[in-house]
Amino acid sequence: MENKLSQITELFSKTRQQTLSLCENLEAEDMVIQPSKNVSPLKWHLGHTTWFFEKFILSELDESYKPYNKDYNYIFNSYYNSVGEYNPRNKRGSLNRPILKDVVKYRHYVTENIIDFLKRTKNNRTSFLVELGSNHEQQHQELMLMDIKNIFYNNPLMPTYNSKDDKPTAKEENELTLETSKKFKYGNSEDIFCYDNELPVSETQLDPFKIYSFVTNGEWKEFIIDGGYKNHEYWLSDGWDFVNNNKLEKPMYWIDNNNYFTLNGVKKIDNEKPVSHISFYEADAYARYKNKRLPTEFELEYFLKQSEKKGNFLENKIFHEVEEKTDDVYGNLWAWTSSNYTPYKKYKPYEGNLGEYNNKFMCNQFVLKGGSHSTSINHIRASYRNFFYPSDAWQFCGVRLADDI
Repeated sequence: MENKLSQITELFSKTRQQTLSLCENLEAEDMVIQPSKNVSPLKWHLGHTTWFFEKFILSELDESYKPYNKDYNYIFNSYYNSVGEYNPRNKRGSLNRPILKDVVKYRHYVTENIIDFLKRTKNNRTSFLVELGSNHEQQHQELMLMDIKNIFYNNPLMPTYNSKDDKPTAKEENELTLETSKKFKYGNSEDIFCYDNELPVSETQLDPFKIYSFVTNGEWKEFIIDGGYKNHEYWLSDGWDFVNNNKLEKPMYWIDNNNYFTLNGVKKIDNEKPVSHISFYEADAYARYKNKRLPTEFELEYFLKQSEKKGNFLENKIFHEVEEKTDDVYGNLWAWTSSNYTPYKKYKPYEGNLGEYNNKFMCNQFVLKGGSHSTSINHIRASYRNFFYPSDAWQFCGVRLADDI
């Protein structure tokens, strides 16, 4: 128990510091902007991840804890109806107070109290909640980078967030073929942290299939030139409506067919790199264009479980997709699957208020697997189920195709 507690304390401390490090290149003005309903101000992320620890651990379990500011419950609650009313998501950017300086003070106050509480208590419930809260904050680290990219893109100056870029290398194939049918156990069976939506472990049959490398920018350009965005035959009905209603004709963040916006600033599109910021609707249309399909979440999970956890992650500090390497199956970009985000058989959500964490979002969304360049390496697992709506494209996602063989 002592060793586990020490590991969780270290995870907590490093995670809290990592979040602040993502803001080192930002000014206060960068951190209060909300250009769209999908984006949250960076100041709000700093407060919300802090509120999570305060609300679900300190306020619930530490009788000696004194809340930093009771009004913060309304401001920094995200969607937990069970713990009170909250400021609507689309109005997070309208709050000039609390100012950034006070939010940072709030972070330090809660961080110190969590570390102190961990020293004073040694029960499994506290350890689990701190580990959950740390993983929750790691999710928000990626969300922060997604939001920074959108905020900077919507500024006419299109400023640069990150100066570290990758060195171009030769693209390698990154594929997997299953030649015979087999039973496959999906879900998390390791003795490690996981979310409730990764359980319980169950079994399914995989029939022979092949998963291909990520679709590249060059291949996507061919799709555009061949009229991919103008041919209704490739699109689901909802997708075709989405394309026409939004006048969609290229991936998000493409300025034209030669240049795109990245966290490293405006760059010339590299045809060898995986195409990114593709919605499920676009991914599905491209699969039809190529007479293939999107992989299921179980096929991709099988691929990940056969592979070492290597790749382009948050810790690389590139914050941009790179050319694929044969052995780097994780990271780089989340891959869309054809699987609806639904509960596994005999699924049980977290108890109490935390039952809202995943359970209520299991409708009208699709699963993505594998992690991205902005996912922490100790956060991702083969069984990890990310999920977004089919029209969403501001997350760091790409396209792998699959085929039955």
